[in-house]
Amino acid sequence: MKKLSYVGAIKAFTLVELLVVIAIIAILFAVLQPAIDNKPMHAPLINCMSNLKQSDLGFIMWASDNHNQFPWQVSSTNGGTMESIPGGHVFPHFQIPSSSYVKNLSVLVCPTDKIKTTAIGYDGLTDTNISYFINLDATTNTSPSLTVLSGDRHLEANGQPVKPGLFVLTTNSTMGWTLELHGNNRTAPVGVLAFVDGHVQSAVTKSLPALFQNQGLATNRLVVP
Repeated sequence: MKKLSYVGAIKAFTLVELLVVIAIIAILFAVLQPAIDNKPMHAPLINCMSNLKQSDLGFIMWASDNHNQFPWQVSSTNGGTMESIPGGHVFPHFQIPSSSYVKNLSVLVCPTDKIKTTAIGYDGLTDTNISYFINLDATTNTSPSLTVLSGDRHLEANGQPVKPGLFVLTTNSTMGWTLELHGNNRTAPVGVLAFVDGHVQSAVTKSLPALFQNQGLATNRLVVP
């Protein structure tokens, strides 16, 4: 029996088969190209999510060791930060759990935050060293996967940037993001949220109001750095 030569095998590759191969390559390129293009854009957002995830876990571990209560639910006499709430500063609430469970202070600053700097030590921690707000009404007793615990500080309410300090989110407030932290992202305005169950996610402005409403909380007191 005569064997097919290598040249004969090449000739047996029909035009239809060649077109199929080209089509598959084109489809793969179309699918992968957005991911390739978006990688540089999304890297800072992913890094910010990673930082917030670590600080979020610090709160959760602290609560686990303190009768499932967060620092702002516990009096200072018992090692908490409840008395710090009226001052409107965020750093005391980060200072206590982070010093025990988060060793790298750089995780408290979003990589795209141009006005916040990493603190040298926990004793010198101030609001200038933190990029994230805290929801003082977040508890472990509510739906953990729906309750916002912390998030990027560049919030806006009814089209106006939320100022640093204690901010009370009312039912008629329309929440969104400014362009300050992630303005170069293709999905901007966008920000990052951390939840009581430990998961972290990005959210665009149009989805932010629903995320706050779905918590089922009567109030949302946010302390913003």
